[in-house]
Formats: sequence, C-alpha cells, structure tokens
Amino acid sequence: MSLRLYEGMSLREISEYLFVEDEPTPGDLILVFGGKRLERAERAAELYQAGLAPRIFITGGDKRGIGVCEAERLRDHLLQLGVPAEAIDIECDGLNTLEQVQYSVKRIEETIGWKNIKNVLVVSAPHHMRRVKRTLANYIPRETKITCCPDRRTDITRDNWWHTEEGKNLVYRELEKVRTYALRGEL
Repeated sequence: MSLRLYEGMSLREISEYLFVEDEPTPGDLILVFGGKRLERAERAAELYQAGLAPRIFITGGDKRGIGVCEAERLRDHLLQLGVPAEAIDIECDGLNTLEQVQYSVKRIEETIGWKNIKNVLVVSAPHHMRRVKRTLANYIPRETKITCCPDRRTDITRDNWWHTEEGKNLVYRELEKVRTYALRGEL
C-alpha cells in the first residue's frame, strides 16, 4: 500500500485495507483500545467469556475532558457484563492511538511481561484495526502474534460504511490518520 490517501481506491479496496479481522484464537491477553462506544467492552467480554484469554487490559484516557477516562468506562461495562475485576487492568494516560500503544505496552511489560504473551487479541473499532495493528507491531516483540478482533458494531462495517455521512467521515479520517502515522514512521 502506498502512502496515497484513497484517490483511485475502490470502496472494496478501502474496506479490505482498513477493516482487518482475524479468526480469534486462544491468547494470553485481550488488549482493548479506548473509545466512546461500549461495543468494545462487549467484544472483549465475549472473547474473555469464551475462554480465549485470561486477562483484559484497557487503554484510553479522558479525551473528552469529562472526568472519567475511557478505560474506566469500558472497565465498568465489563464488570456489568460479568467479567471479574481481578481479570481487568487499565491505563488512563493514552489520548490517541500512539499514546495508548506506548502506555499500554509499558504497563503490560511491568505487570505481565511481554515474554509471557505469545498472542494478544486486540479490540477496537472495525475501521481502526489496521492502524492499531501496525502501530502496536512497532512496540512489542516480533514473536508476539497480534490477532485483530474488532467490535461488532453494525452501523459502520466493511460492507456499509459508505452508506452514511458518519461512516464516510470516519473511514476517510482514518485513512488520513494512517497516512500521517506512516509519514511519521509510526506504522
């Protein structure tokens, strides 16, 4: 993929590039990236309750300045969904994808140790998965597998994002962010 934005790309090519999803396989940790939508916590709970990983780590600060970090909101929802508190860890400093990767990688190294993680299941918005995966890959050991497990929202998916202005705005903005991260050497 070149650093061009989306000029000349079909809707299908954009979808295939951004919307990365892997078959969930057993792992050592579920890493959830913060966001305002609770579907991320629901997907993490689904993976945890299916026995695919014994721990959940949530990253995300107070981007909106409301006094509660995204990681806390998602943790609280996980607790409501029946995930035990002792299975959840959070960090509230990361305010964007790069910071969330940096802070979570450091915290995970301090608490679990990356040498103990062979496969990390990553949860975020479907259109965010390419950037999350490529950014995370720059900060963790090469031998650690990254399994992309996007949340299950239905309004903005790889098959319908172009049907609404919100979907188009989110996806085109994400393409811009991927390009920016690539130009800065963060992917």
